[in-house]
Amino acid sequence: MRTLASQATQEVIIKRSRFVAHAARVDSQAETLDFYESVIDASATHNCWAWRLDYLYRFNDDGEPASTAGRPILSAIEGKELDHVMVVVTRYFGGIKLGIGGLVRAYSGVAARCLDA
Repeated sequence: MRTLASQATQEVIIKRSRFVAHAARVDSQAETLDFYESVIDASATHNCWAWRLDYLYRFNDDGEPASTAGRPILSAIEGKELDHVMVVVTRYFGGIKLGIGGLVRAYSGVAARCLDA
C-alpha cells in the first residue's frame, strides 16, 4: 500500500479563483471526518473532497456541478496509486466561471500537485 508520509498543502490561483488543497493519510472513516473538519473553511465557496480506504471510496462536489470536483480529486488519488488518503480542495470563487472542463482540470490538477508535495 502506498500512502502519504505526512500532510501536505498546495495553493493555486486559476482565473482569480483560489484553490487550496490539503492531503493526509487517513486510516478510518472517522479519521476522514476529523481531517475534513480540521481543514475546511466555512466562508469558502466550496469544500470538495475525496478519500480512498482499501476498497472503499467516497467523494463530494459540495455544490459544484456533478462530477466536476470530487470525482477528479478521487481520480488524482487513484492516478498516484495511493491508498488510505484523503484530499480536501477548498475553492474561493474569483468571479470568472471556469466551465465543466476547467473545473475538472482545476480540481484534479491542484489535488495531484498536493499529493506530489
